[in-house]
Amino acid sequence: MSAEKNRWVDTHCHLEMLKEDPAGALEKGREQGLCHSMTIGTNHETNQAVLGLCAQFGDISGALGIHPHYAKDAEPAHFDFIEKNAINNPRIIAIGECGLDFFYTLSEAEPQKEVFVKQLQLAIKHNLPVVIHSRSAEQETLDCLAQVDVSKLRGVFHSFTSSLDMAQKILEMGFYISFNGICTFPKSDEVREVLKQMPLDRILLETDSPYLSPVPFRGKPNVPGNVSVVGEFVADFLGLEAPELAQRCYTNSKQLFGFVDVG
Repeated sequence: MSAEKNRWVDTHCHLEMLKEDPAGALEKGREQGLCHSMTIGTNHETNQAVLGLCAQFGDISGALGIHPHYAKDAEPAHFDFIEKNAINNPRIIAIGECGLDFFYTLSEAEPQKEVFVKQLQLAIKHNLPVVIHSRSAEQETLDCLAQVDVSKLRGVFHSFTSSLDMAQKILEMGFYISFNGICTFPKSDEVREVLKQMPLDRILLETDSPYLSPVPFRGKPNVPGNVSVVGEFVADFLGLEAPELAQRCYTNSKQLFGFVDVG
């Protein structure tokens, strides 16, 4: 079956950051089988851009959040904006991305933790999934999750690069795990080991575009349509047919996020 007949979902991209026109990028993606994209906010400015993009295109949904890099700049009004639109805009279907990043530590640890927990609480309050970013912060991420009722929380750990032990712990909590172009990189054996152990009903796919282009497009800006490239790699790695994986990931994405199909 050709890629055009598959139904790939890009569960994590940043359309407002693309160098090319989002309309053109999405149209090219549809030719590769892209059927839905989720564009993800990272700060107050990009959250506003997410709203505009969701109003412009019928086959995308959005998430609003404060990335750990921007935790130091978070203001009460920014959380009010996220909450208001999470309640009132049906195209906003998740909170995030939020979490911890101690690889770069562009914000200090304590503001990161505080902003992360606030967003976890918002997700629980409004029964929305949460999109979690966790880099070089495994135990600290688990500690933050322990501050909320995780039984009432659902979501995804996106762009997963943590350990197999971490994967097992968050799977036990009910989270999904999302894979992108990193799993195609030659030196990403640990990520592929996690992928090998994944239950098929918990796998999601993403691009994180314009970042993390998969092989053979490394060094070039990433685009949502490349989720098909990631998907075909993952399918081959797991010994599945690409249409089967596409359908499984489509079902998983719908189950977690509940986005609305337009065609």
